[in-house]
Amino acid sequence: MHNEQTLERVKRVLRTSLNQGPEAMTGDDTPLVGGEFDLDSLDILLIVTNIEKEFAIKVREGQMDKAAFATVRSLAAYVDAQAHLQQQAQQQGQVGP
Repeated sequence: MHNEQTLERVKRVLRTSLNQGPEAMTGDDTPLVGGEFDLDSLDILLIVTNIEKEFAIKVREGQMDKAAFATVRSLAAYVDAQAHLQQQAQQQGQVGP
């Protein structure tokens, strides 16, 4: 599940990363792989890097699967899940001995 703020921020990252105007990719269910954007590995690397910067999260190699890039919505859900997991890990680290 994602929140609307995350969805809008992901859309902004995608538009910036892919050099698209503000009207591009407005649909939440816009396909990212195999659709009109048909992302390649370099596009995905750039998007992941920009998402890490925008959301202050770290995506480790092998942690993100192809399903995360199915649609804009699935990418936003992945970002929310990662942010939540990393926040929990930080809190547990602060609470520990």
